[in-house]
Amino acid sequence: MTSRMPVPEIPDHCYPGLAGKTAVVVGGAGGGVGTACVALLARSGACVVVADHDSARMEQLAARFPEVVTTVLADVTTDAGIAALDQVIAGPSPCALVNIVGGVTPWEIGHFLDLTPAHWRRSLEVNLTYAMRTCQVVARRMSAARRRGSIVNLSVADARHAMPWFSGYGAARSGLEALTRTMAVELGPLGIRANTVAWGLINSPRAHPGTASAARRERALIPLGRRGSAGEIAATVLFLLSDLGSYITGQCIAVDGGLSLRSSHYGPHDNIPEFLESEGARARLRSTFERLTGDRTEDPG
Repeated sequence: MTSRMPVPEIPDHCYPGLAGKTAVVVGGAGGGVGTACVALLARSGACVVVADHDSARMEQLAARFPEVVTTVLADVTTDAGIAALDQVIAGPSPCALVNIVGGVTPWEIGHFLDLTPAHWRRSLEVNLTYAMRTCQVVARRMSAARRRGSIVNLSVADARHAMPWFSGYGAARSGLEALTRTMAVELGPLGIRANTVAWGLINSPRAHPGTASAARRERALIPLGRRGSAGEIAATVLFLLSDLGSYITGQCIAVDGGLSLRSSHYGPHDNIPEFLESEGARARLRSTFERLTGDRTEDPG
């Protein structure tokens, strides 16, 4: 039995240039970032075509937004799923596309030497190949209608670094960012923008809730001191889809509370370099941190 699909809390904003237009959200019925994007698009007056493979959650989503949501029950990693999406958008030519689908399963996490061809193929299919194909079919519809448009692909902030134990997933996500940059250059003359939003640690239905000790470590490692929300990721996506982002293309915006800015050799919480050899300087920096923040907690282990 499918549980009731949550609709994340979203900012009380409307984004310009989307009213009366059609947007496509691939992976919009998961109750996380995709669903938040659907809700913000609906609030901004857009009609939304949602492609997903979960029929029960798609029914819930359509019931929640009956006036604006059209559902496409499809597995976009298959030829049939891509064809089904293309058929639905043949009429209302879209002006926006958001690709949410992606991820890695627990049994796919492992050492590079244990990476199997099957796991490699699945990482590419679920995190890169499907997005290439949805971008193609939507961009072709935009081009045929001579309509300006915007595409946003979702990635992860870690993709720009090495991702130990996630070699297949990391390669696919990095590939998606590279593909998006090339799309921006090739589609720009057609009036189509392409960008990536890379999220960090967020609260979502698929995220591990963490323990009290994990929460302390999150506060220590993330400069803004907390996890992000699905609504905050969606707000960045809508900014790029809307007229507010009309001169932005080929960019990857990290929405991670500043986590990806930290070098690994800077200590948690107080940002004191781990390899700072002067004990006097270390003590002075720690004292300054305590004076400025009022925080005298020990570094989490």
